[in-house]
Amino acid sequence: MRVSQEGAAWLADVIDLEGAHTFARSLTGLDRAVREVIVLADDLPDETMPELVLEWDYRTGDPNVDAAAAEVRALRTQADHLAAAATAKTAEAATDLAEHGLSVRDIAIVLGISPQRVSQLTESAKAS
Repeated sequence: MRVSQEGAAWLADVIDLEGAHTFARSLTGLDRAVREVIVLADDLPDETMPELVLEWDYRTGDPNVDAAAAEVRALRTQADHLAAAATAKTAEAATDLAEHGLSVRDIAIVLGISPQRVSQLTESAKAS
């Protein structure tokens, strides 16, 4: 989606759907409007709207601001992926360390997390 602001409205061009455009007063409203356009154009059930993965290209009129905002979004996406990977690895390592006989407190120190978190991770591993 290519998004630009015109006066008090946000405009979106749905690039993958020729001639598909929509507008709204807020970016939240624009998100919903774009999803509705895509669902209608592709004849999808309404229930698919929340599941649509959309890529937004915001144009404020200032290329430097646009580039900085795009960089922040990319970094935040990367951070989210790294956080998810760290969470999975932490759970795996906590379980492995517990199986090797380390105490909850020692595991917490080794992994840099709280003893409470170690207990949560090792208990959930036992339950599965």
